[in-house]
Amino acid sequence: MPISRAEAHRGAALVTESTPRLRATNGKGIQMKFVDTKLARRLEAAEDMPQVAIAQQLQWTNPEIGAEVLDIAGGHATFTGKTSVVGRAVGMGLCGPVSAAELDQVEAFYKKHEIPAQVDITPVTDGSLLELLKARGYVIAELNNVLARELKPDERFNEEAPGFEFRAFSLEQTELWTQTMLRGFFPDGGVPENLDKVLAPMATMPRSLATLVWRAGEAGKAGAQPVGCCGGFLSSEHGMIALGGTSTVAECRGRGIQTAAIGRRLNIAIKEGYNLAVIVTQGNTTSMRNAERMGFSLAYSKATVVKAFGND
Repeated sequence: MPISRAEAHRGAALVTESTPRLRATNGKGIQMKFVDTKLARRLEAAEDMPQVAIAQQLQWTNPEIGAEVLDIAGGHATFTGKTSVVGRAVGMGLCGPVSAAELDQVEAFYKKHEIPAQVDITPVTDGSLLELLKARGYVIAELNNVLARELKPDERFNEEAPGFEFRAFSLEQTELWTQTMLRGFFPDGGVPENLDKVLAPMATMPRSLATLVWRAGEAGKAGAQPVGCCGGFLSSEHGMIALGGTSTVAECRGRGIQTAAIGRRLNIAIKEGYNLAVIVTQGNTTSMRNAERMGFSLAYSKATVVKAFGND
């Protein structure tokens, strides 16, 4: 992933709340549902839930960071450190109107932590929040694509990459998983401060699908190092699998690891009865191309808007 929260763990025409209905296929025969607020809440959980899990774990493992979660307007605002790539308000305005007082709370939350306020908005976010953000001078900081596909009970996906093997993550491998993720994202160094602390909870959160990728026959051998890893999680509350980013060391890219990693996790979800898969990524990326090849379609594009605070 490029250094963006979207590629670490995270996208359609404007739609309004309505009864779900099937719409055109994505070219691979996979029917996607009309995106109303009910479906959008499931899709946004792909980012909302990990943010909350990261903040909650940091409260326990790294209390000096001062991580915090604010439950607000149907979503959550999170803080996981002043330089962290994780920490914004997600899910607001998907359960109804947002009041000025609620946005006041979000701004006070981020101002207290001395960072800009960041809020995610989607095409089905209630118009009241959009009007408030516009009036208060928020500007677009980032655009991402939310990709989704329905999962059918009889579907099976390829989960093999010749020359490599996938092994489920274990808790004692948290540091190994984290460092493998960083090796792939930053082959030339320059890792942002505390990013390892933010990534680690993505592997240890409930129902995590964290996986390590090894060259065939090397898993467990002394001195051997993984050549890739991936994240993601299952949400029984939302009947959804969220596919986190896949990181591969430079010399092993282009050999089918990411596609196999997606297939492996989708097969797990189908076996456990889940019917929705979600990927959030930036446009014009390898991640988006690979997802589309696996039958994912663009559900919608979303924006992160930001407002900085002056010195009082």
